[in-house]
Amino acid sequence: MKTMLRAATLRIRLLILSTLIFPALLSAESTVSQPELLQQSEQISNLDELLETVKQNRLKEAQLNREREQAFIKQKSRQKALLAEAKKAFEASQASNNPLKKKTEENAKRINKAQQTLHEKKQELGDIYSIYTAMAGEFSAALQDSMVTAQKTGRTEKLDALLQTERLASMEDLEQLWLLVQDEMTESGKIVSYQGPVVTRDGHVDNRSILRVGTFTAFSNGDFLRYIPETGELLELSRQPANRYVNEAETFSASVATLLPVVVDPTGGSLMGLMTYAPTLQERVEQGGIIGYIIIGIGLLGLLITLWRVLYLSIIHLAMRRQLKWLDQPSHKNPLGRVLLSAVGFKAEDDKIQYKLDEAVLAEIPKLERSHNLIKLLAAISPLLGLLGTVTGMIVTFQAISLFGSGDPKLMAGGISQALVTTVLGLVVAIPLLFGHSLVSSLSGNMVQRLDEQSAGIMARLMEAQSNSNIDHAKGG
Repeated sequence: MKTMLRAATLRIRLLILSTLIFPALLSAESTVSQPELLQQSEQISNLDELLETVKQNRLKEAQLNREREQAFIKQKSRQKALLAEAKKAFEASQASNNPLKKKTEENAKRINKAQQTLHEKKQELGDIYSIYTAMAGEFSAALQDSMVTAQKTGRTEKLDALLQTERLASMEDLEQLWLLVQDEMTESGKIVSYQGPVVTRDGHVDNRSILRVGTFTAFSNGDFLRYIPETGELLELSRQPANRYVNEAETFSASVATLLPVVVDPTGGSLMGLMTYAPTLQERVEQGGIIGYIIIGIGLLGLLITLWRVLYLSIIHLAMRRQLKWLDQPSHKNPLGRVLLSAVGFKAEDDKIQYKLDEAVLAEIPKLERSHNLIKLLAAISPLLGLLGTVTGMIVTFQAISLFGSGDPKLMAGGISQALVTTVLGLVVAIPLLFGHSLVSSLSGNMVQRLDEQSAGIMARLMEAQSNSNIDHAKGG
């Protein structure tokens, strides 16, 4: 209980001390420090001592205020003197500042006049500077895209350094820009051979002999190179264009001094790089798929049959022409000879001779027209298969659209390629087969007509021989 009573008494002391003594001391700017007050509060043991301490502090505060009032009253008598001194000092400083102020105003007028003159002169130079910066900026981009930069590195850095300066372009800067433009114009009309780095297909950098044709085309060992503006390097195309272009490049590289045709790419190799993506004939055929291979197989079969029939009919035609020269010596190795042999032993008055001749001619027609209908059938099937491939390719295209949408045309290219390639293959096969069928039909028709003519001639010769025999018999009788 005693401990609790002491603690409560201590709290009351601190509360009274904080509410009475500290505000009074702070408002009066008492010189009594906080450690002294804390020491006094620790020495207070009852309320009487606390009251006595408060009274003493109030007396000290009153004494301090009286001292301040007396000091203020003493200084009041000197206020007029201080004010007079301040006015004199102000007037003296104003008198000394008036000439400086006037001079400052004159300087300001001179500065304004000089600024006006500078603005007028700067306006004339500003037009030149704007033209210079515009041309330098455009020419910097042109240098970056120029194939000459791969040979002469560091030109763009010089121009960029000229552009980054904030000052007006000097005569030296203008001459530097003029020299760069003149150098680019000169190099664009040259055919130059030099040693330089080339990025190969596998990503390695080799030092090779490079042949540059102006700012358009570059070769290395007969291979086309592509200029990369972002890095300023020459890149070997991963896939070279058609052989005729490569052969021209190799020939031109081997004899630069001779006037020869050469491929020129105005885009610095980009157009030639795009040409390498053009599919070859084999790749075109592969785009047709299984239907394309079937059409090609039909075409090859029809071509072989056509060649066989043309060769066979040509041989028969030559044999029949030889037989026409020796009608009295028929041979069984050709159709005409076999028709002539079928009439041997018959007389003109015999009724069976006409049937024998017709039978012999009809027996030769199937041999002469063999496989002609097959060629015609193959020629008719080929475009139908091409149409089938077209429908199949469009089905594949619509499936790609339904799955991936129509945003990327490359996803639809496969089906469209199949549709178009099969159509082309069908027409390419059908057209020659139709010509082949027409050729073999014409050859066989001519030979059948020749057999009909010769069979009629046989009848005429027999009848003529019979008539001559009757005349001779009548004369003899």
